Amino acid sequence: MPHHTGRPREGEGHAKGPKSGRHGHRRLGARAQRTGEAVEEALEAVLETEAGRQLVELRDGPHRDEEAERWQEDLARKRYEERSRARQERRRRAWEEERKEARLAAWESFVQEELRELELRKDGQPARLLGEPLPGESPAALQRLASEDRRQADEGLVALMSNGKVLYKHVEELTEEDMPARVAANRLRTTWLKERQHSRQLSCRVRAFLLA
Repeated sequence: MPHHTGRPREGEGHAKGPKSGRHGHRRLGARAQRTGEAVEEALEAVLETEAGRQLVELRDGPHRDEEAERWQEDLARKRYEERSRARQERRRRAWEEERKEARLAAWESFVQEELRELELRKDGQPARLLGEPLPGESPAALQRLASEDRRQADEGLVALMSNGKVLYKHVEELTEEDMPARVAANRLRTTWLKERQHSRQLSCRVRAFLLA
């Protein structure tokens, strides 16, 4: 009477487990090739491992059909999660690329505007914006102010405002980090020119009232 060892014979139950036979043979072949063991010896060694015991339980256990179904469901869930993570990664990379392109476009637009304004300053725009001296202002001082701004424009210098201080930097040396300081300096200049315009309008109204 043949003595049974409790281990499955070659060819038995291969179709009962979910791909266990194919995966098992693949592992056995790899182990036999790596260690030089015979396939039978490699099989015994694999079956003595925790993974081997789980494969046997999955294939020959009383709930093998349920286990196989659960294994397939787990496999489907893992594949879905992997695809979901891959989609999220693609969306993240696309968002980063769009953000990078938007920053580059904003920077290029900023540089073009700075170069355009520099040409206007070279052409004497500040003197035209300053207009006539206000009451109490020195015409000579106003002229020096306009001349100094034009000299700076000819040298390619632009104003930066940081921590309440005004600094000057060459337009070709500007970086993206300089944008806030450059915007702050422009805002200060625009506010000052508007205040001058308001004062001039008020002075004209007072003069008109006195002459009426």
